[in-house]
Amino acid sequence: MTSFRPLTVRGQPLGKSGEAAVCLPLMAPDSSQLDSELQALLALSPDVIEWRVDHFAADTIDSVMVAASRLRREAGATPLIFTLRSEAEGGAKFSLDTRDAVQLMIRAAESRCFEFIDVELSLPSDMAQKIIDTAHRNGVQVIGSSHHFSETPSEENIVATLSSAANIGADVAKIAVMPKVISDVVTLLAATERASRELRIPLITMAMGSLGVVTRVFGGMFGSALTFAAGPQSSAPGQLPIETLREILDAARSRRAD
Repeated sequence: MTSFRPLTVRGQPLGKSGEAAVCLPLMAPDSSQLDSELQALLALSPDVIEWRVDHFAADTIDSVMVAASRLRREAGATPLIFTLRSEAEGGAKFSLDTRDAVQLMIRAAESRCFEFIDVELSLPSDMAQKIIDTAHRNGVQVIGSSHHFSETPSEENIVATLSSAANIGADVAKIAVMPKVISDVVTLLAATERASRELRIPLITMAMGSLGVVTRVFGGMFGSALTFAAGPQSSAPGQLPIETLREILDAARSRRAD
């Protein structure tokens, strides 16, 4: 039986009871567009906003942190995820090298501007541990993430990847895969259901692209605690507009209530 564990902020679960919370990506390319895009996202009432810092034009750590402070003020009570996605895992080219990027994530954790910080499992273990330790000292949760844009690993490998996030001290385990055939989607969902029973932390899982849309809509039924939708922009293939996603979820909820 699936053991659904929601994401929580200050002890409160995100999203509707038993359903995945909905996250929108903030993809503003520079400071001049940050405020307007944020307001457009807030108007759509997401449960969480993910700031994709790899899409943000910044030459220094300090300039990113100035923007982070503005973002925190304007976002109000809406929880924020700080994500600096690497090119190897589907991110945009960023001006900082790996060591400076790690230092930026440490600064983001220290700032306490974010409820969550995304740490890729592919980072060298010593670097990842520094970010995780800093985040936890500052009351920030860590999402240990892995992204596979060309394949869907086996069920065993997906569960092992999610387990590795738990083993390094992440508070949430995330994996995104690319299905080539419909059976790959079944593999992702089966792995999610199994990991939800075996692990004691919330999960975020999705299959990308058109084949994977079902995982973005009904992943919560298999144990995924967060789904990513599209606002003005999408951050990965297969994201549905948030209005469409909510219409489907509302219809499914009504059917279950009948």
